[in-house]
Amino acid sequence: MKRLLSSFFLTALLSTLTLPALAATLKAGETVKVTTPISDNAYVIGGQVTVDQPVLKDLVVAGGNVLVKSNVKEDVLAAGGTVFVQGNIGGDVRIAGGNLVIGGTIGGDLVAAGGSVTLLDGSSVLGDLWMGGGDLNLGGTVGGDLQVRGGVIRMGSIVKGDVDIQGEDISISGSVDGSAVLAAKTITLDPRAKLMRDVRYWSALGEKQFAATKSQIRGTVTYDPTLLPLQGKQFEKAGKMTGAGIIVAIIGVGGFLLLSATLIILLVVLLTKTFFADSAKFLSKKTWTSFLYGFLFFAATPVAAFLFLISIIGIPIALFIGFLYVFAILFANPITAIVLARTLEMRRGAKWGKPMIILVSVLFYLALKIVHLIPIVGWMVCFVTVLFAYGAVMATKWSKWTKVR
Repeated sequence: MKRLLSSFFLTALLSTLTLPALAATLKAGETVKVTTPISDNAYVIGGQVTVDQPVLKDLVVAGGNVLVKSNVKEDVLAAGGTVFVQGNIGGDVRIAGGNLVIGGTIGGDLVAAGGSVTLLDGSSVLGDLWMGGGDLNLGGTVGGDLQVRGGVIRMGSIVKGDVDIQGEDISISGSVDGSAVLAAKTITLDPRAKLMRDVRYWSALGEKQFAATKSQIRGTVTYDPTLLPLQGKQFEKAGKMTGAGIIVAIIGVGGFLLLSATLIILLVVLLTKTFFADSAKFLSKKTWTSFLYGFLFFAATPVAAFLFLISIIGIPIALFIGFLYVFAILFANPITAIVLARTLEMRRGAKWGKPMIILVSVLFYLALKIVHLIPIVGWMVCFVTVLFAYGAVMATKWSKWTKVR
């Protein structure tokens, strides 16, 4: 009875102490698609990522190809080779990558850096906009200030605030309600362009730049030779900053997952004595039996929960079984990592302290996550490994429970 209460206490404590880590939806894999609404923060990483359903809090996403089609109530942090953000965002958007396309309505500020960046016509940024990259195309409406650094810049936006645009080539077909700072070798004003206040500029044409288009500028025009366009090493620096932004975003998502798993591993190792060592012994002695038990656990548990559910009187039991099953899936990789660490300890004939067990378990967890990123084969290897580990854990738990009885 004492051991049964101890197990219940461990489960409850893990659920409570890891609540901050679990108050989020975590998804990772080669191909990840969000197909159901998410009511909390979402952290998504993968080769191909698609977010089709609303996210009611923050969204952090990184991948080779990223498509955000749905609405996000709060902030978005995105990084990838190609990133499309087409939903309505309630907060700020910070995005970095090779090819970026942004549409919809952004309720806060937009920060975007990439090789090619496009703000679609019909889109709206209610706050400020900062953009950097090689080929930049701006449409839509900007409610605040606009600051742009790039190579070829095409500005067709309606900007309510001030603008500061510097690059190799600037073409303006939109309107600016505030003051403007322009610096480029060539500056072109389309007949549709309107600059409603003062303009300070530098271009290769010098003071002759706006001789033919001065009627499109309502304020004073000042040639400032101290303004110089971005070129050479400054573009190289901008490229490095873009790459750094991608790396930081990916590290942020991976770091969150790693910290969550480390917390779980720490709690489990500190709150158990010989349980996982016994599981490792069972796995070593009865390897294929462990696999069978693991397979039966994951295959039979949902069936059992369903049978209890349809019996009406068994609904509480069905809910309890369902909770344990979800719990097992959420903690599959950390639990498997601990079993592997204790198995390695036993195979080497060592007697590690808990700090060493925790460290090796975290390393096994990282290895599982890396292998999981390999298409098809990696996922299968991880799944089979989890079956072996969970089979040993279930067998050990059953053995200890029958002894208590």
